[in-house]
Amino acid sequence: MRDFQSIGPYADCVTAPSPIDWQRTISLGVRSDTLQQYAGHGIGTVIAQYYGIVQTGLLAAQHAFKGLNRKLLDDDDMQAEERIVVYTWRPPADYLWSGSPFNGTPVRVVPPPPGKVFVVLVRIDPPDKDGIEGSIERWNWVREDPRLPGAPVDSNARYGTRLWSK
Repeated sequence: MRDFQSIGPYADCVTAPSPIDWQRTISLGVRSDTLQQYAGHGIGTVIAQYYGIVQTGLLAAQHAFKGLNRKLLDDDDMQAEERIVVYTWRPPADYLWSGSPFNGTPVRVVPPPPGKVFVVLVRIDPPDKDGIEGSIERWNWVREDPRLPGAPVDSNARYGTRLWSK
């Protein structure tokens, strides 16, 4: 875990595998309002998972999928689901928030939830002036596909196309 590295509208920026080629990397940001939304609802565990799993673990993603098989409206974009890339993997640990919202800290929990993988939804955008190529929108645990380790169950029904698997 590290302190946030804020750039422009992003509270923090991370390195992730490129959707095109997992051996290349891109920079992604998590918007301040995304984190404030979670904090405002008192969902500290999601913040802890960002610190402990997303921030440093996104590079370990085993699979990337493009598109959601459901409609997504983003501002005026009626086809926002097509710009979503979903990264999935099984991290070695989960994280919970311990303490108050103001004086708490992420706490590592080992082992992670059994039979689950971690999923991060990213909206891919053209690179901005700081080189950020997308924003991290959501992250959570989902059931793992027994036939495709590191991927969610029913990934063919959930997502458009599998971009790559390591």
